[in-house]
Amino acid sequence: MAILVVVDDDEHVGDIEETIRVATDMAQVYEDELVALNVISKDEFLKEQQGKTSIADVEPEPIRRYEREAADRARALVEQILDEPLDVTYLGRVADPADEIVETGREVDARFIVIGARRRSPVGKAIFGSTTQSVLLSADRPVVTVMEG
Repeated sequence: MAILVVVDDDEHVGDIEETIRVATDMAQVYEDELVALNVISKDEFLKEQQGKTSIADVEPEPIRRYEREAADRARALVEQILDEPLDVTYLGRVADPADEIVETGREVDARFIVIGARRRSPVGKAIFGSTTQSVLLSADRPVVTVMEG
């Protein structure tokens, strides 16, 4: 089994630090592998793809490159926060974030999905949605939310 921690590289290191520390502690307590996942949204990826409007229109290599870069950014964040990182598996994906987090949780047989949650007003949540909220509603395994900032 694994502990899956969602690493959003758009966040300031201080905002995600507690999420990474909670996931690391859980991995140690349960003696599970720690998997750090960074998901680049399809929309964000497509903005960089010179007029492409669908992932299906993009060659596989740019997608793989973005996924490697996303995994590298996850590694950089975790290593910046933890003095002595455990044995961590780093994954990067280009997909819908909420769907990919849930799917990756299944793929790695996550005991828990650990994800940060930002404090937002009820109106902000209703208008803009929330990846964390979508994961909470659709995950088929326990989700630990760590309140940030």
